[in-house]
Amino acid sequence: MLTTLRQIVESVTAAPSLFDAMCALVQQTRAAMHVDCCSVYISEPQRQRYRLVATDGLSQEAVGKAVLPFNEGLVGLVGRREELINLADAPAHSSFKYLPEVGEDEFKTFLGVPIMHQRNVLGVLVVQQTLSRQFTELDESFLVTLAAQLAVRIAHAELKGLISSSSNNHRAVHGIAVSSGMAIAKAWVWQPKMALSQVNLKHSDEPELQLELLNQAVLQVQMDLDSLAMRFQDAVQIDSQSIFDIYQHILADPNFILQIEQEITENQWNATSAVRQVSERLIAQFSAMSDPYLRERALDIRDVAQRLLSCLAHSHMEQFDFKEPVILLAEEVTATLLAEIPKERLAGVVSVRGAVNSHAAILARTMSVPAVMGLELPIQELDGQELIVDGSSGDVIIQPSSAVLAEYEQLIQQAKAFDNLVAKEAQLPSETLDGCPVSVLLNAGLSLDVDSCLMDCSDGVGLYRTEIPFMLHDSFPSEQEQTKRYRTILEQYSGRQVCMRTLDIGGDKPLPYFPISEENPFLGWRGIRITLDHPELFLAQLKAMLRASEHNDNLAIMLPMISCVSEVQSARRLLDQAWLEVSDELRERGGAIRYPSLGAMIEVPAAIYLLPDLAPYVDFWSVGTNDLTQYLLAVDRNNARVADMYDGLHPAVLRALQQIIQTANQQAKPVSVCGELAGDPIGVLILLAMGYRRFSMNLNNIAKIKYLLRRVRTDALEPLLAQAIQLNDSAQIRKIFSAYLESLGLQSFLSKKA
Repeated sequence: MLTTLRQIVESVTAAPSLFDAMCALVQQTRAAMHVDCCSVYISEPQRQRYRLVATDGLSQEAVGKAVLPFNEGLVGLVGRREELINLADAPAHSSFKYLPEVGEDEFKTFLGVPIMHQRNVLGVLVVQQTLSRQFTELDESFLVTLAAQLAVRIAHAELKGLISSSSNNHRAVHGIAVSSGMAIAKAWVWQPKMALSQVNLKHSDEPELQLELLNQAVLQVQMDLDSLAMRFQDAVQIDSQSIFDIYQHILADPNFILQIEQEITENQWNATSAVRQVSERLIAQFSAMSDPYLRERALDIRDVAQRLLSCLAHSHMEQFDFKEPVILLAEEVTATLLAEIPKERLAGVVSVRGAVNSHAAILARTMSVPAVMGLELPIQELDGQELIVDGSSGDVIIQPSSAVLAEYEQLIQQAKAFDNLVAKEAQLPSETLDGCPVSVLLNAGLSLDVDSCLMDCSDGVGLYRTEIPFMLHDSFPSEQEQTKRYRTILEQYSGRQVCMRTLDIGGDKPLPYFPISEENPFLGWRGIRITLDHPELFLAQLKAMLRASEHNDNLAIMLPMISCVSEVQSARRLLDQAWLEVSDELRERGGAIRYPSLGAMIEVPAAIYLLPDLAPYVDFWSVGTNDLTQYLLAVDRNNARVADMYDGLHPAVLRALQQIIQTANQQAKPVSVCGELAGDPIGVLILLAMGYRRFSMNLNNIAKIKYLLRRVRTDALEPLLAQAIQLNDSAQIRKIFSAYLESLGLQSFLSKKA
């Protein structure tokens, strides 16, 4: 049966059209299951009905003509229930409806399964038989599997039909939101001038010439990358510039270039063939890794390889001379591709593959370009079509109707006007309307070299991600390198506390030179677990932080991924050792440093129940709502299939946050929030009502949140929280606080989906 199933799936996948796929499916399924009839009904939501579109066993004259309303018949019942129905005597069922035109008079047995895609019923797949019997569980499983395969074909066909149609019915496709903002523009589909798969493998009897051609191509690509990095020197932060260093490291990696040279000298391949052979091997190795960050490095290698091929083939990147800004579409958007398109011509980014931690996503956020990645789109069909990219919700709207277009144009204008308004108050104190002071802090790591006036908006740094420099190097940075970097940020925020999180790698942040292969990296060796297992790395980092704090006296240190008291105790002992060593060194030359505050991040659910036990060993707590939400809900927010289930306002998350602040107050421990919820307007209102007074967020949220704080009252929020915390639906919770914002005339803080 498994072989038969595979053959049918292959036929459906290989069929040239949806109609051919459905015809093949019904014919082969009827034969495989030994039934008398197999049919497919497709949903027509606008008309609230199902239409018979393919059958083997019913009247062929009824195909395309026979319809069933959603609320009628067994087909309608399958759709309404969104589950299979297995009947031995279908005509006896109360929902049975006789359709004389389809010729199903003799059929007794009925098995129908819904064709589901992204929680939508696209149709119903049905098998019928004259003999009255109950279909087996194996039959049910077989048909459900086929329906799932057919759903993908139908979803893609619907999208293509919509694109080629002149209808005003727009379609929103949902992906992963990686860079906020909204954009409206024509789509421009990019394809590499020379892809690896296009290289025809050829041998050469002139290895010296091929080596020389390779060396010239490497030098040319290195110069091109230097030029791209220089273009960003004044436009973005230094760490974003360092993304281009990754590409240079690949070109300079002896393992990469040496393997290509060996293919030329030992196997007599020409230069282009050698590049393809080596690159495809490395891409396959990285693509097979379980760590998301390492999988993304396969894209970097592909990008470098295709640039080498373009140079070898004398095919340079085309000039981007658009007259109007475009929305870039590609199978895989790379950081270098973004860098090549003039910023004023790049309205938005859509990438079929990609995730929040890809270099392209990091660069898009730095450039403030709306971007959505990880979504299913037939991009070739979209070239030149008008799109809306909503980088906050993760939606890409294809061929928006005039009403939707007008709505988003208004939203974009309102967003620009609102940004100008809040910028005027960015330097004012952060306190509520009823005089409650609030600390608004910065999440830093990618954005060190920002304008000083923007830095002055924040009350300090609530989270400095020390792992970012580690991720952008090709080896562990030395203690001296770390000291220099840490001193820079401590000096920039002189007089304001800077909370540095110790190295937090693993999970979605492995180091390219320190690979960690695990089946489930988010539940594996990461964060404090790695640094305690490698005290030499931990001590070097702690000493670098302490040395950097000389003459600054504004350092606080925070431990990530704490799940038990012994981890904090061990870390405290290592901090004691580092402080004594550095203090002794400084004392010899008349210097001194203060022992820093030590805090623990609350992001593992287990830590919530250990807060009283942790209290004697730490000076403060910081709640990382991103990981806490992910662990509480068992949802990977980088996975487009379940991203909609990731919700910081989930009742379980809010009740956990309330328990944390209550325990913090009992233990007299300061507590801050440094996840995305701290920069979300409704999230801030809820946290304020709970009693949180320290929020750390990305730079682009600081002015907006300060503006919001000065217009709300804590005594008005507390009754709303009392009402919301009893609810079990995040949509209702969001509605309560949205209504409060609207009552104050602050609806500009609400997203379109709020």
